[in-house]
Amino acid sequence: MSSDRDPLTALGRLEDGGFRRLAARLALLRAYVRYREREGCSDAQAQDDVADAYKDGTADVPDWTYDVYDSVTARTLRRWTNQFREEGLSGLIDRHGRRSQRSYDSYFGAGSELRKIALYYIADHPDCTSTELREELARHVDKDDLPTLRTVQRFLSKMS
Repeated sequence: MSSDRDPLTALGRLEDGGFRRLAARLALLRAYVRYREREGCSDAQAQDDVADAYKDGTADVPDWTYDVYDSVTARTLRRWTNQFREEGLSGLIDRHGRRSQRSYDSYFGAGSELRKIALYYIADHPDCTSTELREELARHVDKDDLPTLRTVQRFLSKMS
């Protein structure tokens, strides 16, 4: 019998974006572990160095990881390492309620209604704040379908 805590069950429920984020996290953690073992340095030093290499585009990761994560900090690598140590693979899988109940793409993915509304509003109000944009979105969708302010902020930052 499968449960929500079973990694294979959780993997089976992942959307494409969730699976790519998981794969990218694993690739980055693998790069960090390889670097730490090769250089014989501490966890913290290896995480710092791999984060710097990722920023420079020289990290030992597949090229597609840059399509998933624009940047990764040493702090993020530490968090993922701890999640993996505590929960195994399940700790790296996106879960509802961790950041939001829906993924960023499900709100503002290509062709989504929220994206259309947001783009029209931004075109008419190019200097709008994320709060103003979220208020505009709230006029058009139910509260359950409204992204968090942070999600709206991320969308605006990608649009500028």
